[in-house]
Amino acid sequence: MKSLVVMRNVLWRIVQDRRTLLLIVLLPLFFVLLYGNSFSGSFRNLPIVIVNQDNGLASVRVKNADRMTLAVDLAATFVSSLDTEMFDITFSDDPDTAADAVAAHKVWAALYFPQNFSHAVVNEALQQSGERTVEMDGQSVTLLPGTVTEGPSTVLTVDDANPLIADAILESFAVSFADVLGTQQASLTPESLLDVNPLYGGNIRMLDFTAPGIIGFALTLITVMLTAMAVVRERTSGTLTRILIAPVRAWEVTIGYTLAFSAVALFQAAELFLTSTLLFDIRFIGSAAIVAVIIIVFTIGLQGIATLISTVSRNEAQAMQLVLFLLIPAIMISGVFWPLETMPAAIRPLAYISPLTYANAALRKVMLTGQGWADIAIELIVLAAIAATMLVLSVVMMRRQAYSA
Repeated sequence: MKSLVVMRNVLWRIVQDRRTLLLIVLLPLFFVLLYGNSFSGSFRNLPIVIVNQDNGLASVRVKNADRMTLAVDLAATFVSSLDTEMFDITFSDDPDTAADAVAAHKVWAALYFPQNFSHAVVNEALQQSGERTVEMDGQSVTLLPGTVTEGPSTVLTVDDANPLIADAILESFAVSFADVLGTQQASLTPESLLDVNPLYGGNIRMLDFTAPGIIGFALTLITVMLTAMAVVRERTSGTLTRILIAPVRAWEVTIGYTLAFSAVALFQAAELFLTSTLLFDIRFIGSAAIVAVIIIVFTIGLQGIATLISTVSRNEAQAMQLVLFLLIPAIMISGVFWPLETMPAAIRPLAYISPLTYANAALRKVMLTGQGWADIAIELIVLAAIAATMLVLSVVMMRRQAYSA
């Protein structure tokens, strides 16, 4: 059949093109390995602060006596049951300093145990379960409920800018509090022990959290693909050759392309932000000017990456394959959906070479929490360094194109 002959010829041309053949074989394996390592991890080394002022004592009423003091140290029981792989725990003596560390985004949570924590838990448990007989120094002692309910005023201040991390912290704390409650044989719940104080009032939705990353990824996809395909098309059609043999320098051509596609990217960014805000009420409480600067620096770097892709691609099909090779891993490892804190140590360095990682982090800081220039300085410096490096490499590659024109 003629169709089989056509199929054989197409497959033969693919086999002959080693670059295309390599991408066909390796891309699926690469994506599966990357996906499995990026999304199967668990949280590690989340910094938290604990202020433990609990004296570990509980004064309770006793049958046939007045009162007695029990040494129970329930706050220490809680701390000892925390997952030390999940949390990087530091201790402080000042509740206000610990809460300020959360507000400054230095730690994810601050937990404050008041001086009467153990006392309040034991007496609250007796209020709910009634009198209880325990063994003390070889004697049976009957503990009686107190006359006043004393709910423990344990305060948890948590940075809820990342809902995934905030939920994981609350879930882990609930497990540890269950260990504390297990010593009291009562129907207390972790919620009855804990006053949760979300830094942003619990108003950041999962949609808000992912929106900056999705917008950044959309810009990456559109900008890199549009630029790479356009430059390859102009090169294969001879348009770029005619430009380069004209009295114009390679850096001027590169800057011209960068300015043109950056203008397109800014228009698309404005369209994305307006649509997201108007239709889905995406959280945006920061400065629009700072966001614009982030996008400009980010897209300049993307232009350089796209130009490099176009110079090493023989045709539009190869350019498309290289674009996908770069973009799909970018959304997997840049913290758009799943926090970087969950990624294995072997995978995490890959995240820090992706511009989308820094753009995503900077946009979240500005859009979700209203942070300013000083707070995004590191991300902006890295994006600027990537943009400058890519521009220089683009000029070099464009100059080679000029020499070969």
